This record gives sequence, C-alpha cells and structure tokens, in this order.
Amino acid sequence: MPKKIDNSDLTTSAEDGLKAIGLTQEDMKSLEGDLAAKPKRDNRICICGHPVTRHTVAGALTICKPTKMDCPCKRCRPVVKVSDLRPFLRKTEGSGGLHALARGMYALMQKDGKIDWLEDLVCDRCKEKAADLTPAAVTQRGTSATHATGFDALLCGKCRTEV
Repeated sequence: MPKKIDNSDLTTSAEDGLKAIGLTQEDMKSLEGDLAAKPKRDNRICICGHPVTRHTVAGALTICKPTKMDCPCKRCRPVVKVSDLRPFLRKTEGSGGLHALARGMYALMQKDGKIDWLEDLVCDRCKEKAADLTPAAVTQRGTSATHATGFDALLCGKCRTEV
C-alpha cells in the first residue's frame, strides 16, 4: 500500500517558493521589467499577403515562408497592420479575391478583426489615390499573372483592366 504524503509541510509563501528555486523578488522585478520593455509582436502584413515575421531578408535576397509552402515574394513591403496574423497564411492563386492579401483580409473579417493601413491608398502603377485598390499578382514587367510571381502590386480599377 502506498505511503500517504503529508503536504502540510510543503505549504509556503510565494516569496519562499521563489527562494526555493533560487530567485528573489528583486530578480523577478528586473526580469519582468526587461520582458515588458521588449518590442511587442509584429502584426504587419506584407503586400504578398503574409506576415512580415515569415520573411527573412538577407541583403538583396528576400525569402517568404508562410507555412510549409514557399512564397516567391521578392521584397518585403508591409502594407497593413492587423489584429490577428493567423488568417494571413493563405496562398495567392491570382489577383483580386484570389490574392493572399485579400483572402487573409476576408478571413480576418470573419473573425471581426481590425486592419490599419500603413501606406496611403495609392495605385502602384499610376500613383493616383484610389478607394478601389486591388491586390494583384503581376510579372516583373507589370502584366497580370494568374499565380504568385513574387511581384505584387496594389492597382486601381483603371490600371487593373489595362494590365
């Protein structure tokens, strides 16, 4: 038959508990202060539609790996800050609603999330302010693509129909 353990002698104050693991109240105050001073989570989303934290930039080389899949993103360009990064792990299948940025925004909308634009709403092609910008997968020459190319743009309705 197992021996009963008397836990009454194990009850102690929280301060004594800290001492038992080799820490003092002053140590913890210092550590907590250091943690509070660290930068908060980076909730920015690149124009490719993936979190900035999923990008690795080494000189002129940018690698975007949002999940097991690779994104061909050529340059990290944060365009929005969001309340939740999780919806932004989708694949670009084309432009407009098929683009990872639009798909992530839609998924965030389903969760009642918030979006803050980091840039003015200006068309990347004509440089005009526009309320109807569409994320577009484009080629290096600026023509429309039906898949992720690594070159993404926010285009107004007029410019989108021209490419």
